[in-house]
Amino acid sequence: MQGGSMRRVIPVVSIIGALALAGCGGGSGSASTSSEPSTSAFTSAFKVQKAKLRSLGEAVGAAVTGAAHKTDIELTNEFKSLASRATELAGALGQLEAPARYKGDLATLQSSLTQVAGTLHAIEAAAAANDESAAKAGGEAIVTEAEQVKSGDNALSAKLGLATSP
Repeated sequence: MQGGSMRRVIPVVSIIGALALAGCGGGSGSASTSSEPSTSAFTSAFKVQKAKLRSLGEAVGAAVTGAAHKTDIELTNEFKSLASRATELAGALGQLEAPARYKGDLATLQSSLTQVAGTLHAIEAAAAANDESAAKAGGEAIVTEAEQVKSGDNALSAKLGLATSP
């Protein structure tokens, strides 16, 4: 097994658990005109996706924390699964019917999450190839991307009166 060097690089990704893909909270919006989706309906739908976002963040953190005890094949499969979850979640965010005043923030969050998914796939490929350089690049990129996800989540959550992450 050639997983040792790969595992030394992967811990850089652990920052994602602390930085992004964060929390769900409470709150409700106000109703808007009937010509666009209501804020309360959007808030309810977004809270469901926000919970999935938090779960994904926790799963990525757990994957990174346990990476030193896994083979490259196990890491490849785990990051492939995480990347798929991130892609599905980005798609679900894109399907939400948001009132006009939230569409920009939602699009920003979706775009950031799509970048994370791509980077998770890159880390998956790096693990499969035991490519330390690519893993390091993915780890560095995902830190920035995770911060963008967190920022997007917090911006939209604050506007909706939902809890934000520190």
